[in-house]
Amino acid sequence: MPPRTIEVTRDELLARREQVLDSLGTTLDALRARTRTGALSGEEWEAVAELEEISFLLNDSPDDF
Repeated sequence: MPPRTIEVTRDELLARREQVLDSLGTTLDALRARTRTGALSGEEWEAVAELEEISFLLNDSPDDF
């Protein structure tokens, strides 16, 4: 059985990025700054991982987390 492929649009990925940041009540820049200091909760570390995946799928330059 072939692996299941999920297709999403660029707009859906951008919307998901905003949802992740909104759920944390922060901006991408603020989250990056907190990541550099290592002062993140478990939920925030999970969000960073998801944001890195979104960035990869968007073919953006890698987020500096």
